[in-house]
Amino acid sequence: MNAFLISMVLIFIFGVVVFCVGLKHRLIHGLNTHDLITIALFCSLLYVAGLPFKFGLSRVPFIHAFAYSIPFTAVLLIGIRIVPKMGTATLIIFGHSLLSQLISRGINPLWWPYALLAGFVLEMYFVITGSYLESRLNALFAGCLRGLVMYLYFYLVSAPYIWHIHYAPWYISIQTLQGVVGSGLGALIGFALSKPIIKAYRHGGI
Repeated sequence: MNAFLISMVLIFIFGVVVFCVGLKHRLIHGLNTHDLITIALFCSLLYVAGLPFKFGLSRVPFIHAFAYSIPFTAVLLIGIRIVPKMGTATLIIFGHSLLSQLISRGINPLWWPYALLAGFVLEMYFVITGSYLESRLNALFAGCLRGLVMYLYFYLVSAPYIWHIHYAPWYISIQTLQGVVGSGLGALIGFALSKPIIKAYRHGGI
């Protein structure tokens, strides 16, 4: 309980820091209606990307993180590449989280820190690098970072508190490694697919 509450406070502080840094560097720009529609679309696409995992791949032992991370990261990075603005990553990830909860078991605020942390980590990464996935290497590092932070937080904080399940260190290590590798692979796939999609988006919209 204490660890979860402390993590919530730290995530909130981290989010404030990210926002302040964005203001300082003048990186925060308003999202227009077209941007918001695109972000909403990618929230839905993230849900669709996870359907194969929910309908069967989750039952295959020891590849949960790897199987889920590839399509999720690929779709996420395409969305960020199309709307390369501060706030896009957080809105897509958090929007997907809310959509998933609405469709499944209803809204559960206990999962919000997990989704917000994923967005804040990427936002800070983009601020530090000064690039919104403009190179293959930048996309690769962003994907791996997302996988590392999110799977560690899930297995060390979210799952023990929300599900009351405590995983063995060796299992956490294996799943986190798979999450990092899968997210990195998904990032490379997303970067490659985003090029023709961006061209089509800029000429005719989505």
